[in-house]
Amino acid sequence: MKRYPTLATLAALIALAATPAFAQEAAWQSSYQLETAGKYNEAIAAIDPVQANGADAELKLLRRGWLYYLPGNFNESIREYRLAIERNGKSIDARLGVILPLLAQKRWREAEQSARAVLDLAPNNYLGLLRLAVAQEAQRDWPAMAKTTATLVAAYPSDATAYIYLARANAWLNKRDEAVAAYLAVLSRYPGQLEAKAYLEKK
Repeated sequence: MKRYPTLATLAALIALAATPAFAQEAAWQSSYQLETAGKYNEAIAAIDPVQANGADAELKLLRRGWLYYLPGNFNESIREYRLAIERNGKSIDARLGVILPLLAQKRWREAEQSARAVLDLAPNNYLGLLRLAVAQEAQRDWPAMAKTTATLVAAYPSDATAYIYLARANAWLNKRDEAVAAYLAVLSRYPGQLEAKAYLEKK
């Protein structure tokens, strides 16, 4: 006589099969909670069980890059983001991510190159353009910064931050009228913005 598994046995088998998925979910949840508490090393350790070659392997690298960045472990952050880029060369997330620790280390030229790599994949990406402008400002490359920020405000005309960077570029280029116009645009989008008010009052 052929024997069939009981309902209890089937339930146990289903629960056993689901255990890894639930355990992984718990690992992510724990990591996010620990990040919120400022426990970044513990947040990294919480996702150690996530498989290095599983479905969430890329996400694990991105998250580790972010969690190393937050407390200032910039070399480790760069390493993780670059591993994510190696895994997925089309990842805008990873390429944007690596710019942050590069900027923090004042590695302006590398940050600029990374921002341009983002823009090669997504020409009008907001963060790509903004972080490129930050790197150009740090290098005092005002003409290039003016060009980048002109593209930024054309693509994101409601964004006050875009106009702040455009105004700065024009101010450094001694283009007073253009700087005034850009700072006035800032105040239309962010009334009371201190940098814009200070420049306009001084001029």
